[in-house]
Amino acid sequence: MGNKPNALLQDSGMERAILAGITTYGTDCFFEVEDIIGVADFYWTYNQELFKILSHLVHKEDVKTFDTPSIQATAKILGHNDFTSGGKHSEYLDAIMDETGSSKDNVRSLVVAVYKLSLARRGYLAATRIQNNLKKITGAEEVDNIIGQIEEPIFEFTGQIMDQGASIVSLGQRFGDVMTTLSETPQDIVGLPTGFPAWDEAIGGGLRPATVNIIGARPKIGKSFICINIARNMAENGIPVLYLDTELTSDIQLHRLSSLVSGVDLNHVETGQFKHNQQESEALWGCQKHIEGLPIDHFSVAGLAPHSIMSIARRWLSKTVGFTNSGAAKPCLIIYDYLKLMDDGGFKNNLQEFQLLGFLITALHNFAVKFKLPVLATVQLNRDGVDKEGAEVISGSDRIVWLCSSFTILKKKIQTELNEDKPSNGTKKLVVTDTRFGAGMESGEYINVISNLEVGKFTEGKPFSVAAQSALENQANEKV
Repeated sequence: MGNKPNALLQDSGMERAILAGITTYGTDCFFEVEDIIGVADFYWTYNQELFKILSHLVHKEDVKTFDTPSIQATAKILGHNDFTSGGKHSEYLDAIMDETGSSKDNVRSLVVAVYKLSLARRGYLAATRIQNNLKKITGAEEVDNIIGQIEEPIFEFTGQIMDQGASIVSLGQRFGDVMTTLSETPQDIVGLPTGFPAWDEAIGGGLRPATVNIIGARPKIGKSFICINIARNMAENGIPVLYLDTELTSDIQLHRLSSLVSGVDLNHVETGQFKHNQQESEALWGCQKHIEGLPIDHFSVAGLAPHSIMSIARRWLSKTVGFTNSGAAKPCLIIYDYLKLMDDGGFKNNLQEFQLLGFLITALHNFAVKFKLPVLATVQLNRDGVDKEGAEVISGSDRIVWLCSSFTILKKKIQTELNEDKPSNGTKKLVVTDTRFGAGMESGEYINVISNLEVGKFTEGKPFSVAAQSALENQANEKV
């Protein structure tokens, strides 16, 4: 195998090693490969067919690992009978299944190399087409025609490199279709509502598709608590949520969710002391079915590199959420709590922390744009975040602000604010400092947050301006 005459810009060994890596490491490896290359990037037909079979097993059968009987059964369904028992490629399949694939890092390197070879082949074919076109020139052609004979294959080649479905769009031509769709499906806000309506309005209409929205706070202020509250609010409306967590375990988050939904003291939930209180026990067990029905999935990503995290999210979309005909994810939310430096994923050791954090936010941003879904992420604020209220208080990387669609600070109200805006209105506040879509906030404005940490509950209070106006009206009424 792999002896086609005049074979150019290919490496059958690399292609085989990639397929062996997929069958060794399962769907995680498949998704990493699929993010870079597709069927057409394999040169050899039998490798193309085998990749099609594996793709079918992942996307249609939802397999996690691969075995010979499943592959052969799928090959028969798809009409690739050469891979069935006794077929001319059956021994090749056996050899791949018996082969221990290279490490995942090596597989990634091979995938990049195969993509480059595929790119070069397409470029070579474009150049060959240009040569064939130019050989037919007689001298009677217009100059523009000759230039077109050169440009057309190049334009087609570069167009193939662009993301699938991406193209130059005539805004005017799309007006009718877009406005008709909007009028037929009116909605209250553009994005997904978080359960914090004033905040939704400030950032431009909830969590919009293809955006990354950042909440920053100093340590122990409540980043994770507000995230689990938003996750619960979303899930209550039937929106699937994937909670990617760098700090807390699934059990800890389940404790918090259970306390939040049941109203039972979080400490009693964590220690099991609710057992000794009949009211608490009934409240907790009474919400079991409700919690079991909430579409919230949690995954600890501590120590994982960005490409591995994106692979997890991609698998979740495929299995749990699904896609529209256009390839966008159906309504869902991904929460990333919180952005920090972990495994460098093979990046060079001389890269600084802010650069590595930049790679992470870039990966999240590209993922959100590719699948047209919202991402809510949290970030640690530096010491300046105690007093200042601006994007400069983010720890790590300016790129976080460059690529996010909204940046909000969660912090405690200081004493002067509590004197002016009573604690019953809220002891914490949300300050929207940067936003791409919404009106944001005027200087001095904030949204009150009422926190009940006994059950981990965060609810939105009134914006400061509204609370202040209400206080003035109450004072005026009292005087009357």
